[in-house]
Amino acid sequence: MPYSLSWEPRGVVRRYFGPSTIAERRASFEAICRDPRFDSLRYSITDYRDVTQYELSHEATAEIAALHTGPLITNPRIRIAAVAVRPDIVMAIREFIALGFMQAPYRVFASMAEARRWVDYDGAFSSTATSTSVRSTKPSDS
Repeated sequence: MPYSLSWEPRGVVRRYFGPSTIAERRASFEAICRDPRFDSLRYSITDYRDVTQYELSHEATAEIAALHTGPLITNPRIRIAAVAVRPDIVMAIREFIALGFMQAPYRVFASMAEARRWVDYDGAFSSTATSTSVRSTKPSDS
């Protein structure tokens, strides 16, 4: 699955790379929500900048948006940020938000620095990750 999850002291950063399918995005959502750390998260940042193809369907967008209802009841304090510049991805995120299932603040940014500033509005962000869980098919960048 071409995504990674990096757990930070008060949040999680999800990064997609390569082709991004609906199934992979749903799997990453489920991995975050079922993790015991979910209820204490203060932010989630999803980075779409390395996506090469983006599978999209209006039905899947509505389904994933509806699936956010339960987790946002258990964690109403979370802020959600997306980092995206591709017009198709930005449009899909805006459609997702417009469906009205999201009760959490959710914004789209062009850079990770902007997203981190926004989630840090109350000191929630810490630049040091305490643990990292990676689920990926991409070779290491190091």
